[in-house]
Amino acid sequence: MNCTYHTDNQVSMICIAPHKCQCQRKLCVECQFNHGVDVKHAVPIKIFQEMVKKKLREYNLDETSEITKQKNNFKLMFSQTQSMMKKIWEQLSESFKHIYNLIEKKNKSYSNLINENTNLAETSFSDLEQIVSILEGKILDDWKDEKKSYLIKLQEEQHQFEQDLNSFVEKLKRKIIIPIQNITQDLISVYERKEDLYEILAQTKKYDELFLNEIIELLKKEKVTDCFQYLSSKRNKYQPGYNFIICLIKNISEIDFNKQNYSAFNYEQIRKDLIKKIDQDKHIRNFLKFLVQLTAIDQRFIKCGSNSLNLLVELKVNLREQSFENIRIKIPLQCNFNGSEFDNVDISGMNLNQASLFDCKWRNVQIHGLSKLDGHSNYVSSVCFSPDGYTLASGSYDHSIGLWDLKTGQQQAKLNGHSHYVMSVYFSPDGTTLASGSEDESIRLWDVKTGQQKLELKGHDATVWSVCFSPDGTTLASGSSDNSIRLWDVQTGQQKAKLDGHSHYVRSICFSPDGITLASGSSDKSIRLWDIKTEQQKAKLDGHSHYVMSVCFSPDGTTLASGSSDNSIRLWNVITGYQKLKLEAHDAMFGQFVFLLMTGQQKLELTVHDATVWSICFSPDGTTLASGSSDKSIRLFDVNTKQQEVKLDGHINLVYFFPDGITLASRSSDNSIRLWNVKTAKEILPQDNFYKDLLSQFKWPIQTTSILKNDEIDHTILRICQNPILEAKGALILKGEFVNDQGQDLKLLLKSKGSCILESQTQFQKQQH
Repeated sequence: MNCTYHTDNQVSMICIAPHKCQCQRKLCVECQFNHGVDVKHAVPIKIFQEMVKKKLREYNLDETSEITKQKNNFKLMFSQTQSMMKKIWEQLSESFKHIYNLIEKKNKSYSNLINENTNLAETSFSDLEQIVSILEGKILDDWKDEKKSYLIKLQEEQHQFEQDLNSFVEKLKRKIIIPIQNITQDLISVYERKEDLYEILAQTKKYDELFLNEIIELLKKEKVTDCFQYLSSKRNKYQPGYNFIICLIKNISEIDFNKQNYSAFNYEQIRKDLIKKIDQDKHIRNFLKFLVQLTAIDQRFIKCGSNSLNLLVELKVNLREQSFENIRIKIPLQCNFNGSEFDNVDISGMNLNQASLFDCKWRNVQIHGLSKLDGHSNYVSSVCFSPDGYTLASGSYDHSIGLWDLKTGQQQAKLNGHSHYVMSVYFSPDGTTLASGSEDESIRLWDVKTGQQKLELKGHDATVWSVCFSPDGTTLASGSSDNSIRLWDVQTGQQKAKLDGHSHYVRSICFSPDGITLASGSSDKSIRLWDIKTEQQKAKLDGHSHYVMSVCFSPDGTTLASGSSDNSIRLWNVITGYQKLKLEAHDAMFGQFVFLLMTGQQKLELTVHDATVWSICFSPDGTTLASGSSDKSIRLFDVNTKQQEVKLDGHINLVYFFPDGITLASRSSDNSIRLWNVKTAKEILPQDNFYKDLLSQFKWPIQTTSILKNDEIDHTILRICQNPILEAKGALILKGEFVNDQGQDLKLLLKSKGSCILESQTQFQKQQH
């Protein structure tokens, strides 16, 4: 054939250079000269054919003996398996049938004694004996019980057989059928590379949203950063089509859609034509969402993910139930989100700087982390609310103590002095003093108002795990790794008493509401009750099978709750010292847990923690018990019904109730503190309750003739991430809805971030005139 570019010349060579060939690899003499490839990369057609044939011979593609051998072995194996399964099936069927027939035969034998012996005067002695036994009822009662036991056993065997069969079938599907389907799908799904974006997207129709979501979840779970490399290593092992998807996204990564900004003016017509073609195509829309989510995994897809999000917005796709957490999107200045519809979408950390948000419908949107207090550089080990509820204290492994203003969410002071981990913090009843215990073996008392250290209490010769003020504020108790509890005079800082009895670390201590009793939980698995007046042990409560991590009195002082590394929570009657009830694992296989009354009169099943219970806390009214665990959940229990009311996911370890009984603080190993509303089971946003005062800090002064403030704006990356900071400087908002998942209007929040609400601006300008 003649050359496409030089019609008078015949194609005589094939380009084998490792590049994207502009001549489509078909070269004439002039093409070779102009193409600029080395002579060794311009191979004459005849030689090229011989080279390919030689390569094919090297791989023995015509050799079928091994395939035939494997195929015959496969047929033989299946034939033998089929014969064996048939034999087993027939034996099993015959056995069941025979047993049922025997039972029916015996039933009939009793009836036949009467039916066949019509003349009782001539009936044999043995038959008559049986008939008399029937009349007495004993023989039938025995047979009734015997028959019932047989039928129950048969039913159990039948049920077990069904379970085993279903399990076998599921295992067969997972281990053999699905992998075989994968091989088949990959063999028939040969991807053809395209240059046109629509032709590429059209090939996605064979894969549904579920399959694409499974790929994203797998990549997130494995913390993948190079999706090509990872998926290539996993091909043929999971769902069918991995090879196809790898080729498809690789194709997309190489075209303009992943290199240029499709929202730019010069792409306007291309974008409009594309939107017309894909407007009603559900599969392509799902694949565009897939590309957006892929940006959170592999940064090479930021451009095409950005373009995909832009197309989804222009298509007015209602992104219901869609989470775009952690995505990284490059957006142009003044990105157009006009008319976009979000429903139950996670927009945590979204950068909306200078975006256009006209007539949007954003409902049930989630903004996580606005209640998250970040400031510590290491593990947060302890938190405590001040009695008035306006300050939160936190102790950390970074050796510092943080004081947080809960109206603003800002850190108001950082207390430094300890030389090692701060293990415990506790406010005095009047809120003026904060006590802290540390791994540096010291206890320190701090002036909350000035942030200055008042006293340093020394006496322990190991880590101080827990500190607690008496209700009257005159005494401070401390528990330590030296196995002792010490009582201190708060005014003088002098040690008043030393309570010995535990044989291992004292992890937690708590005063009773009347101040008469002190409870302590220890790594020796016991809880002890101490009389403060006599400084003697009153009771020893045994029951936990591992370390007791936390103890807490109910507000009425009659009940003590304890949490342990045996994964259980227990409630104790401190009047009698008896354990009232226990929350523990009942069956590890099924994750069931049981409330067990010690009297044995009542059992209530309840699912609770499946890891160490680090902390427990009663609400101020005593009706709710909160627990924090290493299973990354917080559970709230109704103390009266003993039922779990709420499960809060996403944070672990310590919990502490705010004096209002509605707000709960938690701390975790991610170095942060979070606030929760226990009534709504949601993280608290700044506009919740008194936190709405936070919004008053943000002003929107219009100091120039321009509608917008002259701010320096980072408009390059839209981030929806795990440490979210919502940005919306210079965003223009007109009409529409912006409502979070708690039904609150987010316009005030957007305004506080620097957005301009055009309706308000119009009213302001009218008032000026």
